Formats: sequence, C-alpha cells, structure tokens
Amino acid sequence: MLVTREMDYAMRVIRGLDGREHLETAAGIAERENMPQAVTLKILKHLTAAGIVESRRGAAGGYRLKRPPSQLTIYDLFLVFGKEPLLNRCQTADYHCENYPGGGCGTCRELCRIQEILNAELRRTPLSELF
Repeated sequence: MLVTREMDYAMRVIRGLDGREHLETAAGIAERENMPQAVTLKILKHLTAAGIVESRRGAAGGYRLKRPPSQLTIYDLFLVFGKEPLLNRCQTADYHCENYPGGGCGTCRELCRIQEILNAELRRTPLSELF
C-alpha cells in the first residue's frame, strides 16, 4: 500500500480546484500546482469518472469540483485509482491462507485488525484539512 504519485497529483488537482466558482482549465491547474499538463489531464479524467470533478468541453469549458474536499478523504483517492489500501494479500476477499487452509491464522487475524484501524484513519480526515 502506497500513496502513489497519481494520488499525490490528484490531491494537488483537487486543491487547485478548491474554492473556485468558475470552470478552470487543465493548463491553469497545471501551472498553479506546478504539474505537467499531460499528467493533470490524466488525473482530471480519473476524477471526472469517479464523480469528483465535472468537465465541460469547448472554448468556455473546463473543470470544477462536484464534491468539495471536505467530503473527500485519502481513502476515497485509493478507490479512485482502483487500489484499496491493503497491508497484505490476506486482506483480499478471495485469499485462502496457505499456512492455515481452514482459517485461524494469527497473522491474518492481526493484520485484519490493523487494517480496520488503518481504514478508519484514512477515512477520518477530509482532504480539506491537508491543504
């Protein structure tokens, strides 16, 4: 589990759109957040597909937040990029422990306990507190 570069860029794009009433261009966001424009467009595509950002095409087009940073968390960004934050493969739904095929693995049990705490922490703080 890592906070990927994509997630870091996504936080910066969200920060670049935060509090803006009018549509913003990808070029404007990229410049303000010191990011490559191609990367900014890629991140905006993911955020738009996830329903976090809305986009409009055309000469007067651009991007705007649909959900404010106060309603988004780091956990949400893990999901945007399709990577649930897991400590170990034994947290996946379809995993079967090689060491304890019938269940009862103490390692898996403890990692699951820690995973619940981690998930709660990742969901606790809104992105607005990181800006």
